[in-house]
Amino acid sequence: MRPGWIFAAALLGFALLPLAAGAQVYQWTDATGGVHFTSRLSEVPPAQRDEAEQAARAPSRVQTFASPAPSSSSRSSHARTRGRATEHRIPFVRRGSMAIVHVRLNDRVTAPFVVDTGASDIAIPAGVADAAGIVVGARTPRQTYLTANGPVSSPVVTLDAIEVGDVRLSGVRAHVASEMQIGLLGGSFFNNFTFQIDPAANVIALFPNDRVRQGQTEQQWRNRFAVVHQRIETLDRYLENHFTNEARVAELERNRRRLASDLQELEAEADAADVPHGWRQ
Repeated sequence: MRPGWIFAAALLGFALLPLAAGAQVYQWTDATGGVHFTSRLSEVPPAQRDEAEQAARAPSRVQTFASPAPSSSSRSSHARTRGRATEHRIPFVRRGSMAIVHVRLNDRVTAPFVVDTGASDIAIPAGVADAAGIVVGARTPRQTYLTANGPVSSPVVTLDAIEVGDVRLSGVRAHVASEMQIGLLGGSFFNNFTFQIDPAANVIALFPNDRVRQGQTEQQWRNRFAVVHQRIETLDRYLENHFTNEARVAELERNRRRLASDLQELEAEADAADVPHGWRQ
């Protein structure tokens, strides 16, 4: 059961604004090329602290944030069994009314994210996306997200891997938000679970949810397939009944082939997520 203590989608509007001054976010690269972020300089390897400290003073696309250090009982997350379900316990730190967790993307970068269960998807700042190896091109699909500052069109991507505490997921939907300075951990992550938030212990308890696939409900999968099918059917009707101009027909046929390719990619994504065929109609 989801508790009433849920961060509203309007939190995205606050995330678009500069955060109040607090602890710096330090960045360093390990020997394997992995990029890390932390709010505690003591966690940076000694040989790289001077460089990380200098970089933290420079303007950055990853915003600083202030938070109390986790207690010794909540520094590491762990999984335990409650009945037949595995419970994952993810510690967080507070910044005012916000909860912040550290998220690792594509096995390449770790960065602070605000917990926002009201947001539809994970939102990734552009700088963090770059460090995670996420490439946005002309053919990257886009979606309009409603925020407290108005609608924003952002490129939508699929993460190879995301880790929060001891939870690791693959094929999770996210969007790259160039105007944001700290990420949001949203519904495309939390929808994989039922969850409870314990504000006293600063812990989020997650339990697997078999009624979703890759963070999307049956209705969300149905909607995605319906949009593509509807566009293909509309084009087919126009091709059959409305146009005889050869140039126009050629253009519509190219659009039809692109939509068929989009449908094929969506089917492949659904296959990888083990989406039932009944959800694709």
